[in-house]
Amino acid sequence: MSTNGGAELRVHEGPYLPPLVIRHGFFHAAKAAIAVQAIQYIPDGVTIALDAGSTIFELCKQLRQRKELIVICGDIHSAGEILASSSNKVYMMGGFLTSNGTSSGTFAAEVLDNISKIDIFLCSTDGASAEDGLSTDEANINGLKKQYIKKAKTKIALIDHSKFSKKGFYRLCDFSDIDLLITDSETPSEIIGRIRECGTQVDVVSVPT
Repeated sequence: MSTNGGAELRVHEGPYLPPLVIRHGFFHAAKAAIAVQAIQYIPDGVTIALDAGSTIFELCKQLRQRKELIVICGDIHSAGEILASSSNKVYMMGGFLTSNGTSSGTFAAEVLDNISKIDIFLCSTDGASAEDGLSTDEANINGLKKQYIKKAKTKIALIDHSKFSKKGFYRLCDFSDIDLLITDSETPSEIIGRIRECGTQVDVVSVPT
């Protein structure tokens, strides 16, 4: 259970993800700090693909600092935020939408097949461990993420400390497949050390108190 201003927010511990609007409140300071760091790796004029999720949504707020981006969005919330706050070009994946507004299924996969180049894929995850890598809870979304990883030149994972205590049902990739992990200072140092041993760069951001 986390607190903010005297109010209590019960952290979800069940097998299914809570709605995105609720997840935005979980570890918000960590997610926002991770997003601020991530924008430093996105130059003007590149093509980026965005995963879905609350940390990615925080990154979308930072994209107003960049211009002439082509942004491939996998969920309606990220697309809406970018359109509302910047002039960057947005492509929506389409296909079947989950209850959280995330694109998945064969139509989305076909759209991705027709994209010739992705400079940077910025991904989140439902669970992570140094030994088993990144994992997710939805089969179709996991398949799309694998396509993004295969197609993108640079892969950046935005993962707050809470994800390292969870494991999704579907395995996505090893940390050795990720070029850069950005996490927060509450992630245990032994986990960070083992990930660095995989050859992955790790940025650790401080979370404001």
